[in-house]
This record gives sequence, structure tokens and C-alpha cells, in this order.
Amino acid sequence: MAAVAGCSGGLSLRDDSGAGISIDEDGDISVGDGTTEIEISGWGSPGSSDGGALVTDELITIATDGGTVDQECGGRSVNVVANSATVALTGSCALLTITGSDNQVSVESATEVSVLGSNNTVRYASGDPVVTDLGSGNSVEPGGSSAP
Repeated sequence: MAAVAGCSGGLSLRDDSGAGISIDEDGDISVGDGTTEIEISGWGSPGSSDGGALVTDELITIATDGGTVDQECGGRSVNVVANSATVALTGSCALLTITGSDNQVSVESATEVSVLGSNNTVRYASGDPVVTDLGSGNSVEPGGSSAP
């Protein structure tokens, strides 16, 4: 059973073993399965926001449920916080993190792919990313181009 707590702008959805997700008042996200923890930090000051993507110097955050987003990575890390979204990422990405369910993500290349949630499909066009899958029913595989 997950506990939901929120204070001072933060949110925590964790079970008794520590598995779940936390978002602090600065928007930094921490996700784990009780043993392994991944932290995503939005360094830098906010930049442009267009079509469901917020771009900073080091991080791109895509937050759109049911939407379609095309975005150039430019060597940045990408955080997809969405459900039922279609995302096409061109260029080289650093860490690609997908949080949510039923997302279709195509990426030209990524150094590392971390998938949280369920029923997400990630296809990469080139490279051999390090893959961490902390959810269920997810698929990370080579194939196609950066277009979904």
C-alpha cells in the first residue's frame, strides 16, 4: 500500500519498503524500487517551453498526457513525465527517463535509458544505451529512426 504525503510543495508516493516516487519543492524527482534509487534534478534556470517540453541548459522535461512532442536533445538529459504520450527525440540524449504509463518514445541515441511505470515502449535508432527498467511491461529495444 502506497502512502501519499505532500508538504511545502513536495509529494511522496512511497510504500513501506521505500519503493515509489518523490518530488521535492524544487521539482527534483526521486524514484526507486526500495533498493535502487534514481534522482532527476532540473539544474539551471527555466528556459523555453513549447509543445509540452520545458528546456533548460541541462534538462528537457516533457510533461504532456496524451500529446505528441518532437524535441531535439542537444546532448541534454530528458525526463518524460507523461501518460499515453508519443515522443520523438532527435540527436544525442544523455540520460532518458520515462515516468508514467503507455508512452511511445523514439530516440535517435541515448547514453542511458531509465524506464519507470508500466507499458512504455522505447525504441532507439543507434547506440547501445545502459537500460534500467524499474516498472512492468516496458520495452526498450533498437529499431527505426527517431520518428515514432
